[in-house]
Amino acid sequence: MTAHDLSGDVGLDLKFSLTQGLTADVTYNPDFAQVEADEQQVNLTRFSLFFPEKRDFFLENQTLFTVGTTGASQGAGDTPVLFYSRRVGINGNRQVPLDAGGRVTGRAGKFSLGLLNIESADDPLGGAEATNFSVIRVKRDVLRRSNIGAIYTGRSKAQAGLGRNDLVGVDGAFSFFTDFTIATYWARSQTDGREGRDQSYRGQLDYTGDRYGLQVERLVVDPNFNPEVGFVRRPDMRKSFVQARFSPRPKAIPSVRKFSAIVSANDIENSTGRRETRTLYSELAVEYQNSDRLSVAYTNAYEFLPRPCT
Repeated sequence: MTAHDLSGDVGLDLKFSLTQGLTADVTYNPDFAQVEADEQQVNLTRFSLFFPEKRDFFLENQTLFTVGTTGASQGAGDTPVLFYSRRVGINGNRQVPLDAGGRVTGRAGKFSLGLLNIESADDPLGGAEATNFSVIRVKRDVLRRSNIGAIYTGRSKAQAGLGRNDLVGVDGAFSFFTDFTIATYWARSQTDGREGRDQSYRGQLDYTGDRYGLQVERLVVDPNFNPEVGFVRRPDMRKSFVQARFSPRPKAIPSVRKFSAIVSANDIENSTGRRETRTLYSELAVEYQNSDRLSVAYTNAYEFLPRPCT
């Protein structure tokens, strides 16, 4: 006798317009099995790797949730990502089943809105409990090419299982003229059992003129800053960075399009004042009219190793 298992499961994805500028997405029992696997990365540092989001449900209007930057790319550097969608439905490299969720994204006048609420299911094999994830993101256009915003993220059960985790933050990205930008944010997390020293902030000034360039950055991540719906590559740090550039275009040398001289210094300490990283860099380069480029560079690097390499 042959037994036939006729059991099954049902999933639902629904998209509809709330207004001319706002779109709602609703999902029930979503299936992300068709999403391509992550590209393999080799980690030669003591810091976590950042993997990009590949699920369509989270990719649409993804840049709306970026905080404290004038661009769309995040995760490549030391700046924390305050909302990292891979925290939802992925535990390490293991997919966690999602029960249901919804989101609203788009524009309403001068405001950009991003609202997200997802319920994940129990995953005994992966050690994950049913959890609610929520995100509220609001941005408003100001001046001609600038914006200010605020974000809230919440997780009903912290990864350590001691309670919930919440984060609030504000940010601004300001563009002046055609080559001068300022990006900044401030955020604070709240996690049961991790009180105090739980803030992060950043200020960056960037001037990208043709003849002169200047970039100055100050980034602070406190030891207990813990955005569990975000991503922190390097916790407990005080980063100071400056880079200057001089790139004249010599009219007296027809074959040369541009000379370039760049100097930069990057210094990172932890909250106790111990220097962990220092990099001094300089470069001289010649760019020719045929797009050939000749350069010579010098780097002086220091890295503190908390444990011996074995």
